[in-house]
Amino acid sequence: MIEPVDVLEEITKRYGTIKRARGCFLYTQSGTRITDLWLDNGRAILGWGAGNARMYFKNSINRGFTAVWGTNIPKKLERTLRAIFNDFAFFAFYTDKAKVDKAFLCSNMVNHKKIPVYLPWLNYGIDDNSLSESKIKKEFLSNKETCVEIVLPFSWQPATLLAFRNSELQPKIPLSDSMPAPLCEAFCRSLYDLRLELPRRTAEDWALFDKDFAPYWHRTGPYLSYKGEKENYHDFFIHCLEQKLLIAPSYDMFSIVPYDVNEGVFSFLRKNPFCKLLS
Repeated sequence: MIEPVDVLEEITKRYGTIKRARGCFLYTQSGTRITDLWLDNGRAILGWGAGNARMYFKNSINRGFTAVWGTNIPKKLERTLRAIFNDFAFFAFYTDKAKVDKAFLCSNMVNHKKIPVYLPWLNYGIDDNSLSESKIKKEFLSNKETCVEIVLPFSWQPATLLAFRNSELQPKIPLSDSMPAPLCEAFCRSLYDLRLELPRRTAEDWALFDKDFAPYWHRTGPYLSYKGEKENYHDFFIHCLEQKLLIAPSYDMFSIVPYDVNEGVFSFLRKNPFCKLLS
């Protein structure tokens, strides 16, 4: 079994702790700038600090809406979710893993060992035909799974958001946990930012660095899947990190084409290619 990469540990022992993040760049204690092609598995796909979700989060705190004002799936977030994910009957929000497990059991998904995950940014920037041929595949959309976990495009999620297709399940699953108002505000805005901003990025934007990607990745829209063997992915991850590129820490995750950067960020990889894949 291949052990997952500890991203923070690998960055810290080479470059020190991350002191700042902006756009597709991470700035470390040693003064090193790392280009981020992982973006927290897509949660920060618009770039670190992009959009207005953080501002909404901060403004909510400044108004005094802290944890004491938490409510069950606030109406504003529920309306936002229904507008985007209209195939689902209801939603539940859990901070307790035991409740997540119980809700999963109640959904009668006997053919699954875990809840299918839905990444909403996969709806933008690609067409379904090319998507279905890659490992970046939304299987549950075609299979109409009764329950999915929705990962929201905000890189701080202390809880699990589940979506259910069958309204008859609602009385059977645990009640939602309380959600802090600042988090609700940030989630709502992050979904709006995603729908507004990601479609503005064009096929030309994603193709800018194809010459650098071609030896190592297959590209589908903004998403990159590794061409090599799973067994050497850990070595590839480390090699890229040493060339000041942070890629997805797992073979089963996709990396993302960085936006609003120049080709110079790949200069170290060009000068020092990953020989295991090119040989």
